[in-house]
Amino acid sequence: MRRTTRLTACLLAFILLTACTIDRGADGDKKDKGPKASTEKADLHTYYKLSDALYLTVIDGVVNEDRSIKSDGQVYIPYSVAKSLDARFYYNKTEEQMIITTPTDVLVYKPNSTEHTVNGTYVTDTVPMFRAFDTRLYVSTEVFAAYSDVSTVVLTKPQRVVLFRNGVAFSSMTATKDTAIRIGTSFEQDIVTELKKGDRVVSTGENKNGFISVSTSDGQVGYVASADMTGPGEWVLQPSTKNYPRIGLPSGSVHLMWHQMWTKLGANDLTVALSDTQGINVICPTWFDFKDTSGNITSLADASYVEEAHRHGILVWALCSDFAADVKGLDILSHTESRNALEDNLIAETVRVGADGINLDYEFITKDSAPHYLQFIRELYIKCRKNGLSLSTDNFVPNAGKAHYQLADQGYILDYVIFMAYDEHYKGSKAGSVASFPWVESAMKSAVKLVPADRIVLGLPLFNRVWMTNKEGITTQENGGMTKITEAAYKNAKPVWDDECKQFYAEYKQNDILYQYWIEDTESLKYKLDLIPAYHLAGFAGWKLGLEAPNVWGLLNQY
Repeated sequence: MRRTTRLTACLLAFILLTACTIDRGADGDKKDKGPKASTEKADLHTYYKLSDALYLTVIDGVVNEDRSIKSDGQVYIPYSVAKSLDARFYYNKTEEQMIITTPTDVLVYKPNSTEHTVNGTYVTDTVPMFRAFDTRLYVSTEVFAAYSDVSTVVLTKPQRVVLFRNGVAFSSMTATKDTAIRIGTSFEQDIVTELKKGDRVVSTGENKNGFISVSTSDGQVGYVASADMTGPGEWVLQPSTKNYPRIGLPSGSVHLMWHQMWTKLGANDLTVALSDTQGINVICPTWFDFKDTSGNITSLADASYVEEAHRHGILVWALCSDFAADVKGLDILSHTESRNALEDNLIAETVRVGADGINLDYEFITKDSAPHYLQFIRELYIKCRKNGLSLSTDNFVPNAGKAHYQLADQGYILDYVIFMAYDEHYKGSKAGSVASFPWVESAMKSAVKLVPADRIVLGLPLFNRVWMTNKEGITTQENGGMTKITEAAYKNAKPVWDDECKQFYAEYKQNDILYQYWIEDTESLKYKLDLIPAYHLAGFAGWKLGLEAPNVWGLLNQY
């Protein structure tokens, strides 16, 4: 009797142990599948802490900490969000006005006003399109959708404003099976939304616990099992709507020479300057500069100069610089009245002498003045187009210290963006090349990521520099024409080819001074000019007419 009871107990224990190790799934696998996946839909209104007046702001698939708001039936996004996504939403704090500039119109809004202006004409709004709430500024989604290059949609459940930049290639993934986006990185988390096999989502983060953060095109944000997805790929949700018509050159390629002048030069002066040149199709005289903070300019413009250039088949782009020592660009550009006066004066003088375009050589733009400078470019573009004038700018090569020049925004507005690819080493720096080939090529690689290649003009140094270091280690330099400095180098030393810089290098000592030359000549220029077809650039610009060696013209004419 005891033996039978003990046997029965052992048999029951074995059955119970076996049952615990058998998977109860339909596939019959004998393994534990873990916690059961949640099939509950998440309460996103609560999860995101929303209210009737508070909307989620989803930017490029990522939830932003700044919420949008609803008032008087209108949904508004924070102005800081609008500005970060599209720089054309320009706010002048001093004048308390937001200005939106399209290729043809200038719209001006005041906070909490039920009217705005379009090219100076008043338009009535049913509710304010630009508002101030608790000292914070907000832009109507209606206005932002109409005038930005951002896909803007207002949705509910949860209530959200979904913003995706147009023309941007987002990293994407595709569902390989029916699956779900969840509020967290496990199957136990509740569901945000369901995905069907073949559905595409924007990938917004890295894998974590086998899940990846994603967003649907309508801004449903959460985590999906990476095993259920394939990718990555690229997805442009909407093409760009930026449409700034260009004025290009009839020949297609820019062969520009800057012509520096300190006094007014006329037809005869230009004839002499062009006497030994070949292949120039644009000349850029340094005519204009700031005169005062009211937007007036100094001018060396001369109609006979333009007539002579046109007789040679050469276009004239009138250059305006910001070199006036006693006038700060910020003082002009940050005020609507003086900025508009500067624009009008530049247009008037350029049209008066019959020139073909305006070239801006503003080299003293600060971080404070940068937003106003970009607004100036937008407004000047409209006025140039009304008068059939092209518009271009001269810029330093891309670098972190000059990022405030906003080259990408310049690139879609302007006809041409000229990069001054020289002064790699400059006054006050250590001795070195003015423009070594690796440095110039690196600059162009960066430039084409910011500006369309067919709008980029490569600025070339048609000058040389000698570096002089005394026995105390103090270095100075002297600039000169290509011929002058090159002849000095060959007279005192035997230059050798530097295959890294792609230049001839020479040095010698005299009276305890070390003289060093990185020589710019036809050999070095050829390597730089080859970057034009290699990167599909628009052409070249030479600084400056009169410094070049006579033998460079045959080379330049080939490009």
